[in-house]
Amino acid sequence: MTAAPPGRLRGELGLADVVAQAASGVGPIYSAIVFVPLVTVGASGFGAGGAVPLCILVAAVLLMAVARVFAGFARQVRTPGSLYDYLKLSLGRRAGTVFGLLFYACAIAAFVNGTLTFGGLAARLAEHLTGHALPWWLAALGGLAVVALSVSRGITLAVHLQLAVSVVSIGAVGLFAAWVLVRSPHLFAVARTGLVPSAQSHGLAGVMMGLSFAFFMYGGFEGAASLAEECRNPTRAIPRAMILTIWVNGAFYLLTAFAALAGFGADAERLGGQDMPLLALAVDPRYGGPAIEAILMAMTIADVLAMITAGSIAIARGLLCLARDGVLPAAFARTSAGRGVPVLPNLVLLGGTAVLVVVIRAAAGAAAGQDAYRGWFIWIGTFASLNLLIAWCATCIGGFVMGRRGGGDRGTRVCAATGTVATLAVIAVTLGLLEGTTRLVPLASALLALAGWWAMRPARS
Repeated sequence: MTAAPPGRLRGELGLADVVAQAASGVGPIYSAIVFVPLVTVGASGFGAGGAVPLCILVAAVLLMAVARVFAGFARQVRTPGSLYDYLKLSLGRRAGTVFGLLFYACAIAAFVNGTLTFGGLAARLAEHLTGHALPWWLAALGGLAVVALSVSRGITLAVHLQLAVSVVSIGAVGLFAAWVLVRSPHLFAVARTGLVPSAQSHGLAGVMMGLSFAFFMYGGFEGAASLAEECRNPTRAIPRAMILTIWVNGAFYLLTAFAALAGFGADAERLGGQDMPLLALAVDPRYGGPAIEAILMAMTIADVLAMITAGSIAIARGLLCLARDGVLPAAFARTSAGRGVPVLPNLVLLGGTAVLVVVIRAAAGAAAGQDAYRGWFIWIGTFASLNLLIAWCATCIGGFVMGRRGGGDRGTRVCAATGTVATLAVIAVTLGLLEGTTRLVPLASALLALAGWWAMRPARS
């Protein structure tokens, strides 16, 4: 078993804290509100249609296999490098570095997009409540300031805030979704059709297309591993948190997907035409009104803020691990004397993101709102999604290799094989959806991987 280096990261976190980190990293409210239309109609009108709950359920089952592989590694590794440490153990230091770089590049990209999303939603809520426009970039910088304050005060405060946000937001949005189901006359119709491919869902092909988007609704569960050195019993709590996060979020997504379908009259085309279907239903007087819409939007904003806080925690600890192994400069491995918080990783991540927000604002010119950063958002999001899939796939391969060496039972090897096939299939679908400048995303990922491979080349004697 890999022992945690003494005197570095400090904490006494329990299972609830680790679950909060994993669940917040997924961003369940944002995923439920934004990804359901994408699962329904895909990127070009070809998706799961009315079978969106089926896609969410199948994705949960497949991601449970991936999570079990991660959980197997978490029972052996007590350092916070997550996927980097797992692949270093199973595939060697060079492969671990390559896929570790891709994984943390993905996490940083997701953090940037989360910050942009927070800015856009906060500006929209401010205008809804006051009638006055708030610049999105100013709201984004404000969100970064809140994250900086949270993570600088120590890990305990940060995860407790995440836990509070998760409980309140999931509870509020879940109650609204249940209310929609109770009030809708289409409850029994969607209950009969939501888990069955049909002509409306373009059959099995449409379900497969929708599944490629449903996968990303669970991304972030692996963030639990970043707390390995700050958890009282990491080999027990972290595996449980990963599995529990998939199940809880899967149940929540099913509830919100059925509610969205029922609220829009079991009409998949109407549902797919909405950017944020639950917020659209909140305006409908049958289900809510302006006050309910404002509450749900506030819950979504809080969820996004918790999501980028979780991202900051995971990224900082990942960069710290890379520095400990000499992949990054040693300064990235230093922690604050008082609270044991990574210093330089947080400064670089938060400061770099703030600079990028200002650059995007300057490049946008007269464009306002989401139009100001939409192009950036799509490219960065595609980069994050592709690299996350690659990282999951590599971890499953690593899990299979470990299993063949005798480091896991037969069930783990089956899960590793299942996860490998599933992630490869979704990678293929994702590559087929690339268009415009996003076609450069695989090239960017390949260049980053080659840089990591070259940096870890054996020294000449």
